Amino acid sequence: MRGFSSFLISLAVTASAVVVHAKSNSKVIEIGPDYNVLSEPFSREVAESGEAAFIVYNKGFYDIIGTNATLTLVAEKDFAFAHEAGIYVPKTNEIMFTSNRLGDTSGTEQYADVYKMSVETFEVSKVTPSVDIHLPNGGTFYNGKAIIVGQGKGSIGAAIYSMDPETYETKILLNNFFGLKFNSLNDVAVSRKDGSFWFTDPSYGFEQKFREQPQLGDFVYRWDPKTGDVRLVADGFVKPNGFQFSPDEKIAYISDTGFTTGVGQTDVKRPHTVYSYDVSRKVDGSVFLTNRRVFAMSDTGIPDGIKLDVRGNVYVGSGDGVNVYSPQGTLLGKINTVRCANLVFAKNDLFILSETEIYHTKLNFQGVQLN
Repeated sequence: MRGFSSFLISLAVTASAVVVHAKSNSKVIEIGPDYNVLSEPFSREVAESGEAAFIVYNKGFYDIIGTNATLTLVAEKDFAFAHEAGIYVPKTNEIMFTSNRLGDTSGTEQYADVYKMSVETFEVSKVTPSVDIHLPNGGTFYNGKAIIVGQGKGSIGAAIYSMDPETYETKILLNNFFGLKFNSLNDVAVSRKDGSFWFTDPSYGFEQKFREQPQLGDFVYRWDPKTGDVRLVADGFVKPNGFQFSPDEKIAYISDTGFTTGVGQTDVKRPHTVYSYDVSRKVDGSVFLTNRRVFAMSDTGIPDGIKLDVRGNVYVGSGDGVNVYSPQGTLLGKINTVRCANLVFAKNDLFILSETEIYHTKLNFQGVQLN
């Protein structure tokens, strides 16, 4: 297996924090004749110059990380094995996650794998589902099972899969919208109130050349497995990506990563934004997303995976690591891992998926307990 090792890797990163006052982000920068591009925000210059593991923008960040926080590199490979999902399995005390696209990424022969890692020993091993999950990506935990979305491959449409985390027995739960194939499902969350599945479906697969021409737009859906009802619940996105609920499920957070195309190009006119919605539940049992508003925008890269702690703080995987926001949308601080597509809570332990690396830090608050 390419670049794979199962022994424990635990390299401590210096526990340092740089405090950046809000006013410093408004610093006037004089542009002289030799200054070509205003590309680096002041706060990032400060952070990188000190190689800080934690960047504090608001004193509320100390409530989360404490005053003696450490960031540890616990696993490392020579390929992007730690990309998406981030699923905590309480029974086995393991996390499961998916790799980035591997193989020949210029066509339909590309693939992705599922991995697991022990929370105690940090030992990493590959998982082989009983049914092929085509280009696995996002995931969550529900009713004792790992729920993983597959992006599809060629003419095979995207689907939601359920996998037993111990036997790896896998089955397809949903793979179409009234006969139309999904594009390339990206992320999924399950409501703790009613067991409904909420998932995003951007058309990255077509842009990245492993899926056929889309039959649907870039939408967000809700599926009720008890009734079979599947419906579109949100549109107006360029590329809907991460999805997560607040602890009380009154708010839904959805990221739009349209800023980056499937082939890696960027467009500043397109969104790199997290939106929040009210989750409106009617007396007849119907559920709607209403009152869309901007929650936050990533200043570096795109806001990808989203997780929350029990206090309602929002953790967003971004181009410079993990951006942590208060429930009101205030940027409290950053965990500086250079990059992060997704992350996962194992109680108070936070694991950061950084493509070729996995980082760990222990926080004062637990993540929201999934079903």
